[in-house]
Amino acid sequence: MVLTPAVVAVLALGLHPLGLVALLGWLTAYAARGSLEIVLGRGASGRAGMASAEPAVARFWLLALAVVAAAFLLPVVVRRPATLYLLAGALALVCLVFWLAQRGRTRSLLSGFLSVTGLMAGAPLYELAAAGAMTSRGWAVTYACFAFFAGSIFRVKTMSRECRHLAFHGISVAVHLVFLAAAVLAAALGWAPSLLPLALVPPLVWAIVCAWRARRQGAARLDRVGWSEIYLTVLFAIVTVLAVRLPV
Repeated sequence: MVLTPAVVAVLALGLHPLGLVALLGWLTAYAARGSLEIVLGRGASGRAGMASAEPAVARFWLLALAVVAAAFLLPVVVRRPATLYLLAGALALVCLVFWLAQRGRTRSLLSGFLSVTGLMAGAPLYELAAAGAMTSRGWAVTYACFAFFAGSIFRVKTMSRECRHLAFHGISVAVHLVFLAAAVLAAALGWAPSLLPLALVPPLVWAIVCAWRARRQGAARLDRVGWSEIYLTVLFAIVTVLAVRLPV
């Protein structure tokens, strides 16, 4: 699921060597998150205890991954200076997420939205590196990915921590409807591909199903929730790529 924005961007917008280099750097930097959590002592996982040798190993991998990420991203920044602002913004979001984690707010909606926003940076980063500027198709891919994964926060919470809160179920469905309505409006105004709203229909349907199941059955097993999100992600990626690529 972490790879989805990058993969969708590549398949929907077309292959570009510099864009691929930027994504490799981005994903390498993202992979350093686990090591950074351990170095900080209590990261986004909320885990405070660790083996005595673990911080030293984490520092090694944090440094190694940072060097590799810099090796990929520095040439991109030199050739496409606009990517520097995006990377700086993404780094600021990461810092804010870790700040919330240090205060035990890893499960808050704010932390979830910030994490999703930072994750979505892979899509615009690819187009900025490839073309030097964002196009309507690039913005469409970025918005679709944000809407899908932001909705995922509500879907998962509906089937777990908020399974007994009927008001939250309604909020989840409403959020999905707003995301879909915004996509329909953008398509009607010519700002996004006309088929793009179709990518946000399955998440809305599944949000309704999640609310119905939570009301009748309570919390679901997390492994089942996770697999359902993976299946939904694959469907979303396919529909989004087709919506952007098809000449409709």
